[in-house]
Amino acid sequence: MSDMVNVFVVLACACALWAVVASLCMGAWLSHHGVKVNWIVFRALMPWYVHRYHQMTREVEGRVGSLFPQFVVPINLALLFGVAALIAMVAARG
Repeated sequence: MSDMVNVFVVLACACALWAVVASLCMGAWLSHHGVKVNWIVFRALMPWYVHRYHQMTREVEGRVGSLFPQFVVPINLALLFGVAALIAMVAARG
């Protein structure tokens, strides 16, 4: 693999890890505020938990909580860097 592919893969992994930490923090926030969080199937229910966090923070604080962009931005960046890595891999072959 070329160096550019490695850079994109590392960036994608770092962004995915950032999103995982933010999602776990969201789950802890929801649990602290009375929402029963099922940690066993947390990954499968993550879209619901993100939506619930978005709604609850808007109701409680009057604005979206700080963890919401901390999840949405890196998960989209991970997708972007993953696609860039695939494109760089294909371009390096031929």
